[in-house]
Amino acid sequence: MIHFKMPYVRGFIPFMLFAAISILNASTYYVDVGHPSASDSNPGTMGLPWATIQHAADEVAAGDTVFIREGTYNENVYIGTSGTPPDDYIIFRAYPGESPVLDGTGVEAENGLVVGSSYLKLIGLEVCNWYGNGMWFESGGFTEIWDCEVHDVMYGIGFAYGAHDFTLNNVLMHHFDLYGFDASPSGGDPCYNGTLNDCIAHTGRSPGENVDGFAFGHGDQHDYVLNNCTAYGVFDGFDISARNTTLNACLAYDCDNGCYKLWQEEVRLVNCIGYDASGSITEIDWDGDPGTTYLTNCTFFDSETYVLWIENPGDEVYMYNCILAGGDNICLAFELMGTSNYHGDYNIFHTDDGSRAVAVGYTDEFSLTEVEAGDWTAYSGQDAHSLVVFDLDTLFINPSVYDLHLPSWSPAVDRGAAGGAPTVDFEGNPRPVGAGYDIGAYEYTPGGAINEGLLKPENFEIIAYPNPFNCAISIEISGVGTDYNLSLQNQIKIFDITGKMVENLTPLCSLYPAPCSLLLSWSPEAVIPSGVYFINVVMGENSLANKVVYLK
Repeated sequence: MIHFKMPYVRGFIPFMLFAAISILNASTYYVDVGHPSASDSNPGTMGLPWATIQHAADEVAAGDTVFIREGTYNENVYIGTSGTPPDDYIIFRAYPGESPVLDGTGVEAENGLVVGSSYLKLIGLEVCNWYGNGMWFESGGFTEIWDCEVHDVMYGIGFAYGAHDFTLNNVLMHHFDLYGFDASPSGGDPCYNGTLNDCIAHTGRSPGENVDGFAFGHGDQHDYVLNNCTAYGVFDGFDISARNTTLNACLAYDCDNGCYKLWQEEVRLVNCIGYDASGSITEIDWDGDPGTTYLTNCTFFDSETYVLWIENPGDEVYMYNCILAGGDNICLAFELMGTSNYHGDYNIFHTDDGSRAVAVGYTDEFSLTEVEAGDWTAYSGQDAHSLVVFDLDTLFINPSVYDLHLPSWSPAVDRGAAGGAPTVDFEGNPRPVGAGYDIGAYEYTPGGAINEGLLKPENFEIIAYPNPFNCAISIEISGVGTDYNLSLQNQIKIFDITGKMVENLTPLCSLYPAPCSLLLSWSPEAVIPSGVYFINVVMGENSLANKVVYLK
């Protein structure tokens, strides 16, 4: 997926840093564990650097910058000195072009980096192998974390004891046990005012054990904004129980439970995408107090249980311009009787078997046909302009590989409502394009949509054998014309379950007079795991995908 970037630009970081360095009376220090003369008794210059990050933390003052050189630092660090507003931040950053690692291997401490101060910037650090938190923030505020990576930890980055006004930009979190990013009410004081841009949390080490990618809430936490953030390979992608929280252009997939778990008051999802969840793509949970959730121009796809689940009629739900599709069971589910809390229109509904598009208390249920006939609107008073789809190939570019862009013929194109619609889509393309706003997270752009050449399959089929396979699989594509060639419009590619391309195939044989069969063989050259893969074939204006299973 291509993400719309927020106004900050990574290339500006050096400018900001050296502008900060130039502050009057500010000092620049160096830590270099690999330097032959490194010692904490040194003056901390590049030629005579300090040996530990902790010593630097003990020595710095407001406005100072500490450059950390390449190497592995087996130490835990506590930063208790604060910068001063508005410009005298204390900065700890990787030396340009280098990647220092704060590694807990062999260290008898729970947390890697603990912060109890304000006006601090952490840039370009890797933190790993801690049995507690990779980074832990105790109170304080106005902290910025840029371009950091945290992995192989029990907990990722946690904010507690009233920590506030923090910003995370381009932070990668992976291989953790309980949460990737978290703000909690530890100590009794709520955390608030947090902004996360382009952050990723993936691969819980035990994803079935209630591990969250992003967890903000549990108490009176409030005022968070998440822009272009991604979660996958976890139990719940985004577990949001902090009031007044907005998720803009976020993505969650491959979740053992749900992509988005929403609680509390004033939670908003705009241009968000969720797919491939064992439970629900989105669930609106009851926390005991009435709340309001807003879903605008979102695309929710492929759940084993519910696409959207609403637990209690005490929570108000406003859903406009959204796509709910690909559910194995129920598309829109109300756990209890009553729908007066639901307000929605200009949506698209789809289920795999079509029989349970909407269910209210598991008593009053409506099929796709009944929704199309207006029965659901007559029952609820909502969705008067909403649509149903019976065939996913008419809705998305290529749902078999989770390409959820809209083709030109999609019923979602130009069928959305203008009121409340965002001015850009998931990828930052302007809205509207054409006659009106599109339904879902993507706006169709003629000539500019990704994979626009992937059109509905006609006249050919894919036969793959043996399936499952171990070493190699034979792929026969029948009905290919003599004008076949490997061009941008004629492609044979292998995708994994996340939609990532793992190989681009080329034919092994010559063509025969049309129509003919094209024979190929795939022996995975890259180190890829066992699992489900998709052979995707595009021939001119036709496309087709076939699922295969690779077993090592």
